[in-house]
Formats: sequence, structure tokens, C-alpha cells
Amino acid sequence: MIEICKLTKRRVDPTSPDLPEKYKQVKIFSMAVGHGVGTVDFMECIKKISEEEYLKVVDDCGEYAQFKLGNLTKYFEIEVFPEHAQLLVPEMPDCYLKTLFSSLEEGFIVIRKSI
Repeated sequence: MIEICKLTKRRVDPTSPDLPEKYKQVKIFSMAVGHGVGTVDFMECIKKISEEEYLKVVDDCGEYAQFKLGNLTKYFEIEVFPEHAQLLVPEMPDCYLKTLFSSLEEGFIVIRKSI
């Protein structure tokens, strides 16, 4: 199964006095394991598609899109930023991902493959 995830909330400031309790716990945990916390981003799974459907889209793409999206089989996760999306869209067939990438102006999309 392939998960399509999108950045849904960005930049929760860990120094804010109005930080919700659940985010304070993230801050405390990260300090306990020896990492500071900068901004915190939140991803949400927005769609799941079969691996067969994903590979069909990749097969119908141009050279750059096949390279970028095809890396999923090698790395099990790829990130698509707006600058990538601008190059991908013209090389893709009409599909959910093309529509999603067409509207990506900020943040990023993560595509994950189940292991």
C-alpha cells in the first residue's frame, strides 16, 4: 500500500506560552533524549493507493517523473516539494497525484511505501 501524506500544520513554536499540553510533552521528551526542538511540522495521510495503481502512474510519466517517483521502490519514502512538483506536473498523466502536485504551493508531500 502507498500512503500519500501532506504537511497539514506547520510551525508550532515550542517557546510559545500558549503551547498546548500535548506539544509540551513532545518538547519534554525531545529534551530528555538530547534533541532540541525547533519548529514542529505535522503530516497527515490524505490518501492510500495500491502499489499497482502507483506503478501504473509512474510508467505513464516522462523521464524526470519516472526517476523522482520511481525512487519510491528504492527508498520507500520520497518527498515532493513545490520545486519538484513544477517539474513533475507536465510529465504526468491525469491522476490524483498530478492534481495534488498542481496545487502544491508551499510545504511538501511525502509518499511512503509499506515495507
